[in-house]
Amino acid sequence: MVLLVKEDFRGAESKLFQKKWFDYPALYKVRFPKSYRIKELDFQFRKTRTIHEARLLVKAKEAGVRTPIIYEIDIHNTTLVLEYLGGEILKTLLPKVSKKKMQEICEQLGEDVGKLHNAGIIHGDLTTSNIIKIPAEIQLAFIDFGLGYISDRIEDVGIDMFLLERAFRNTHSTIFDNAWKSVIKGYKKTSIFGKDIESKLLEITSRGRYSERI
Repeated sequence: MVLLVKEDFRGAESKLFQKKWFDYPALYKVRFPKSYRIKELDFQFRKTRTIHEARLLVKAKEAGVRTPIIYEIDIHNTTLVLEYLGGEILKTLLPKVSKKKMQEICEQLGEDVGKLHNAGIIHGDLTTSNIIKIPAEIQLAFIDFGLGYISDRIEDVGIDMFLLERAFRNTHSTIFDNAWKSVIKGYKKTSIFGKDIESKLLEITSRGRYSERI
């Protein structure tokens, strides 16, 4: 089994480490102070981001998407104590499973992203490193909403999906065509943006290509 994180894992704005929360295996996500920021503003920023991420996790769960259970919100230390999810991230899982299983997982992924977007949740960092398959559960689990925000704009939804598409192209190039077709198929099943998403992705992609040329 591949575990969610290794101990002492540092991200862009936080540090993750495993530790018991009472008798439960837990993941502590700590936002440490940044020395280059004014102390009071730094704390306010870290506090706001911690509370905001917690709210997104709760809102995602209410939308029917599996996320880690929040055990504790420690505002003073700008720390989220989260359920530790044992499982395997899709980044390493997808290349190992059969084509049929891969398509099933990707379709489910698309359905779940559609549920997030229906609830106005933009994940902000949709990659196969932030989605986990837990062996004992049917659902996929979504993690790391640190860059997430609330929006019901098709532009923001499109960018969220564009980031996911780019992650698939870059990380799963050998299975991209079948995998992405399955993601879109699942997305259209649940998302209110389903009928417009492919045209929006084409628009965003074309803008990117234009920017590269100039």
